[in-house]
Amino acid sequence: MSSATNPRSIPGARWLITGAEGQLGRSALAVAPEFGVEAVGRTWAELDVRDGNAVARVLDELQPDVILNCAAVTNVDLCEERIEEAIQTNAEGPAVLAQAGAGQALLVHISTEYVFSGDRNSPLSEDVPPGPISVYGKSKLAGEEKVREMSAEHLIVRTQWLFGPGPNFVRTILAAARRGQELRVVEDQLGRPTWSGVLARALFQALQKGARGTLHLACEGLASWYDLAVAVVEEAARRGLAPSVEVQPVSTVEMPRPARRPTYAVLGLERARDMGINLLHWRDALAAYLDAEAEERDA
Repeated sequence: MSSATNPRSIPGARWLITGAEGQLGRSALAVAPEFGVEAVGRTWAELDVRDGNAVARVLDELQPDVILNCAAVTNVDLCEERIEEAIQTNAEGPAVLAQAGAGQALLVHISTEYVFSGDRNSPLSEDVPPGPISVYGKSKLAGEEKVREMSAEHLIVRTQWLFGPGPNFVRTILAAARRGQELRVVEDQLGRPTWSGVLARALFQALQKGARGTLHLACEGLASWYDLAVAVVEEAARRGLAPSVEVQPVSTVEMPRPARRPTYAVLGLERARDMGINLLHWRDALAAYLDAEAEERDA
C-alpha cells in the first residue's frame, strides 16, 4: 500500500520487526509512524526466529508486508564460545524468515561489516568479496547467503558500530567517565559509528526508493574506537552528563579479545549516496544522541 499524497509513505503499510528489544528494533518502532507504517515488534522472548512454526503463526496473524529482521546474537566474543547458537540464530533464523515469508513479505535483513576480513585500506563497496575472520562474521555471512538463496525479493542492509537505546559502547564510556575511570581504548580499528535512530530512518528511506539486494547504511565519517571514546567524553562533559576523564590509545595487540576484529572494515556508502540517502556524520549523530540522553535524564 502506498499513498501518492504522502511523499514519505512507503510500499508496505504493515511491518513485523523481529528482535524488537535491540537498538535498531527499538529505533525502527519509534520512527515507523513518521513514514505511515504500522510496525509491530516481537522481542526474542516473544518470537524465536529459529522456530518455523512460531514464525508461521505470527505471519499468519499479522500478515505483514515487510519483515525487518533485527534478531541476532551480536556479542562477538560470546559467539566464539557458543558457535552453534550463533549459527542457529544468525544463519538459520534468517533462513526460516525467508522461507516463511516467501511470496508474502519483503524481507529486510540486517547484517554487519564483520562479514569482511578488514585487510583493505579503502571503503568497502557492496560488491567486495566477503571474508569473515570470526564466528560472528561467518554466521552473519551465512545468514546473508540464506536470504539471497531463499528470498527472491529482499534487502540486506549492512551497518556497523551501532549505538542507541540499550547497552552500547557510548553508554559504556559514559558509565566509566561517571566513575572517574581512566579509559584505555583501541585506536587501530576503523569504522563508521552509527546512531540507530539515524539508521532506522535511512531504512525507511531505502524502502521508499525501492532498494533491493545489498545496501550499506552507516553514518558518514571515519573513526577509531579511541576517536569515538574521546568524542563521547568531550560531548558528555559539555552537556554535564559526565566529568572529563583521560582516554589512552592502545593497540589491538595490547587488548586481546576472544574474537578477531576487522582492522579496516569501513563500509562504502556510494550506492546509498547515489540513491539520495545521506546519513549524518557520526560526530553530529553522537551529539544528537547525547542531547536525547540529556533530555531523558532531565525529564
